[in-house]
Order: sequence, then structure tokens, then C-alpha cells
Amino acid sequence: MEFVMINTISPGFMPSTQVANPAANAVSSQASPDTKTSVSKKAELEVSPGRNSAKDYSAVQQSLAKGKGAVETAQAATTEIKDSLTKVREVATQLADDSLTAPQREKLQKQYTELRTGIEKTLESASYKGAGGGKSINLLTDKDSSKVTTNSYGSQSELRSSALTKSLGLPENIGSAAEARDLLKGKEGKASLLTTAETAVTDSAERLAKDDKKLKAQLEIATAVSKATSSLESERTGGRNTARAAPDEESRAALLKQAEETRQQLKQQTIGIGSKDQGARSLLSLFS
Repeated sequence: MEFVMINTISPGFMPSTQVANPAANAVSSQASPDTKTSVSKKAELEVSPGRNSAKDYSAVQQSLAKGKGAVETAQAATTEIKDSLTKVREVATQLADDSLTAPQREKLQKQYTELRTGIEKTLESASYKGAGGGKSINLLTDKDSSKVTTNSYGSQSELRSSALTKSLGLPENIGSAAEARDLLKGKEGKASLLTTAETAVTDSAERLAKDDKKLKAQLEIATAVSKATSSLESERTGGRNTARAAPDEESRAALLKQAEETRQQLKQQTIGIGSKDQGARSLLSLFS
């Protein structure tokens, strides 16, 4: 089984190559020919792919998105299963009546069997593969953990699986009123099978809700990082993938000014994510 829990993106997100400081260069460009040459070289710097390139962050987005998809699929399954367990309790309560006739008991047993089979199918259908393919993830029944990339350095975190059994431990049949009472109340001071199943599903739903919240926040940050890095790379090359320089110093200065304006705009947008969040602080380091 595969689980995906996402940790906060580790600090230290920085562009793959040094970003020129337009504000400082604008002043220096008027000082001397040597400084102008330096500005020219900075304007011509080519962004090389590295561990912090836009491509890296795009891969992080995809990994987090798959993890979130697996969580959402499992959440939908738990909602359906909780509803089925409520109906199982209703049927079992009726089957606990000693005065039922054989036809009545047979009818209720058929309803119970259908509910139990439905629960099994719902658990099986909780698997998520995602558009990218690869091994499917079922956060309810998988036995092994799944890993999800959480930052551009390849750091990963696990989404813990509930490792639920195929039928949540529910018996195949309820052959008598006594068996129905055992299913409802348990025996010898032990929790009943039905109560245990209900608790397991409830715990899974609560855990998945927390995981979904974390994944949502991490995906938001990863998306912002990806967009910011891509914009910075684009601005540093004047929207080009080559290292061709602007034709003259005035054009180079304009490119640097545009890059600085973009940096400031992205920085303000990033602040909105929440400066207290570790991932957001890491993102803000891109623009320092």
C-alpha cells in the first residue's frame, strides 16, 4: 500500500544560478566602462538547469498532486463506508431479535451480505493511480508506505496507510440472534467487531483530513515556487532560452529593471501565502 504524508518544504530554495541585482547594477552601470561590462555579462548569464530549476519544482508539484489525489480518493471511500456501516448496525440490530421468522431472518441476512460485499468493493476502489501512471496508491488497504517528493532536493515524506482488512473484519454471515448481538456488543468485555470497524474507518477519515490539509498547503507553496522560479529564469534571459545579449547597454538595463520589478511583484504575491509558514519563508528566500 502506498501512503503519502507531506512535510514542510525544507528551507533553502534558491534559483539554480545567481540572479543579478538590478538595483545595484543600475547605479554601477554609470560609474565606469568596466562596470558596464560586468552588467553586460550578468545580463547575458544563461540559466542552467540545476536542483532548484523550474523543472525541478514542476516535478515536486506532480508528486504532491498525486499524493493529494490518493488522499481524496481514500476520503471519498471512507465516507461511503461509514454510511454502509451505519446500515450494517441497523440490520444487525434487527437480526438480534430472537422472535424473527426464518423468512425475515433470511431477508435481513441477504441485506447484510450485500452491505459487506459493497464495503469490500469500496475499499478496493480506493486505489489511485493518477494521470502520470505508475504504481497505484490505496491509503486504506495498502500494506507498504508510499513516498511523495516534498522539495526540489528530492526530500520525501510518507503517507501512512490504514492497512484495513478486505471486509473490515466483519463476519460473512450472521447465523443467529446471538451472533448478531456479539457483532453489536462484543463479548467478554472486548469491543465488538462492528465497533472496531467503525473506529478504524473514523480514525482513517480523521487522518486523511489532516493529510489533505497538509498536502493542500504544500502544493500551494510548490506551485508558487515553480511559477516564481520559472518567471525569474525567464526574466533573467529576457524571455529567451539562449544567452544572447541585448543589443546595447540601454536594452540590457531595461531587462534588468524588468527583472527587478518582476521579483518584487512575485515577492508580494508570495507573502500572501503566510510568512509564518516554513515553506513560505523558504519561498521568500528566492527574492532576497
